[in-house]
Amino acid sequence: MRFTSLFCTLLFLVAHLVGPLAPAACRAADEGPWTISVAAGDVDRSNLPLRARITVPQGSPAAEGGAAVRIKLADGSHVDGQVVPTELFAPLPRGPYGMEHRDIVFMLPKLAAGTTVALQAELLPADPKAEPRLRWAEEAGATALLLAGKPVVRYEMPTYDGSSEEKRLVTYKPFHHVFDPVTGMRLTKGDGGQYTHHRGIFFGYNRISHGDGKKTMSDCWHCVKGARQEHRLMLDEVAGPVEGVQRVAIDWMGSDDSKVLGEIRELEIVPAPGGTIIDFASRLTADAPVRLDGDPQHSGVHFRASNEVHDATKNQTYYLRPGVKAEPGKFRNWPDDKTYVNAPWHAASFVVGGQRYTVLRVNRLENPGEARMSERDYARFGSYFEYELDPSRPLQVGYRFWVQPGELPLDEAARIAADYQTPAEVRATGG
Repeated sequence: MRFTSLFCTLLFLVAHLVGPLAPAACRAADEGPWTISVAAGDVDRSNLPLRARITVPQGSPAAEGGAAVRIKLADGSHVDGQVVPTELFAPLPRGPYGMEHRDIVFMLPKLAAGTTVALQAELLPADPKAEPRLRWAEEAGATALLLAGKPVVRYEMPTYDGSSEEKRLVTYKPFHHVFDPVTGMRLTKGDGGQYTHHRGIFFGYNRISHGDGKKTMSDCWHCVKGARQEHRLMLDEVAGPVEGVQRVAIDWMGSDDSKVLGEIRELEIVPAPGGTIIDFASRLTADAPVRLDGDPQHSGVHFRASNEVHDATKNQTYYLRPGVKAEPGKFRNWPDDKTYVNAPWHAASFVVGGQRYTVLRVNRLENPGEARMSERDYARFGSYFEYELDPSRPLQVGYRFWVQPGELPLDEAARIAADYQTPAEVRATGG
C-alpha cells in the first residue's frame, strides 16, 4: 500500500472515531494527478475507449460521475477524459475506509498493437457554465442521451398499463432506441410494425419456467398472458465529455403476476470517431429456481433495425462474420444450421432513410454457452442460451454494439471485437 493511502486510511479512521476531521492532504493526494500506463497488447486500440481504475474519497469532486479529466500525451497534446462509475461486473477489491472506486475513461487517437505509453491525467475543476458534450434529457416516459442536442440512445421506460390491449402492447417492455447522432435519425424499431415485440436493443426469453416445481410458464419476449417487463428504478445516469452511463432496475413479471426475475441493466455509450460504442451489461437475479429456455429467434439480447428495413430495404441487408462478408439473402440461423453457435461477433448492414448503416454485436467471452445464433433479413439479430438461476446463481451477460454509417470492413470489425473481448492493460498510479 502506498504511504499516502495508509495516511488517508488513518485520517479517516481518526475522523470516524473522534469526530469530523477534514483530511485535506488525503483529498489532495487522491484526486490526482495520476500517471496512467497503457499496454495495447495484440490489438490496435486507436479511438476506442480505455479505462483506468482509481480510488477517490467519498463525496469528493473526483467521485462525481461526469467529472472532466485532462489526459496529457507524450507529445504534449491533450485528450479528454471523464470519471465514471465502475462497470457493472467490475471485480472491486476492498478499498481504504471512506474511499470509492471509479474509472477514468478516455480514447487515444493512436495506440498501435504491441506498444506501451505513459500518460498524465489531472482532474479539471467543474465549470457550471460549460455546456457538457453529452447530457441526459428526460422526455415523456423516456430519457435520452444527447450529443450536441441530437439523440444517441433513448431509454424507453413506459409505465405498464394493462387496462386495454392497445395500452398493454405499448407499455409491456422497456428497451433502448439507437440513433445516428449526426442526423438524429432513429435506426431502431419501436412498438407496432412487423413483430411488435421487437424493439431496439432488447432482452427477453419466451420460455421461462418458475414457481412451484417450475411448472409455471411465462413469456417475457412476446409478453403475452400477462407476462411483461417493468421499469422500476433509475439507479444511475452520468454524462460528460466522453461517455454516457445509465444503470436501471427492471422487473420481469410472470404470467401469474409474480416477480420472476430482477434485472440490473447498464449501458455505457461512447460516441467515437466513425461510430458509437454501446456496451450492454445485464445481471438477472432470482429469489427461487428459474429456468430460462427458448430459441434463437425469441430469446436473448437482440438488435432490431427500423421497420423500414422490413418494409422496403431488406433485400439490401447483409451480414458480416469473422472472415466472411455474406451476400444479401445469405443468413445463418440455429437450428437450421446447428454449427452456428458461440460466434465471437457478427454484424448486420442495412439501409434506413436512404443511408447504409452497419451494427456490430460482440459476445462477452464470459457469457454462458452454448450461444445459439440468429439472423434475419430485416436486421433483427442476436443469440440465446439456456440457463438455470437460483438465489446463489445469477445470470450475467454483456455485449458490445458498434453502430456506424456506411460499410464496416472485416478487419475493423475484428479489431473492435477484440478490443472488447481482450481489453488493454491500463493502470493508474499516483493521486
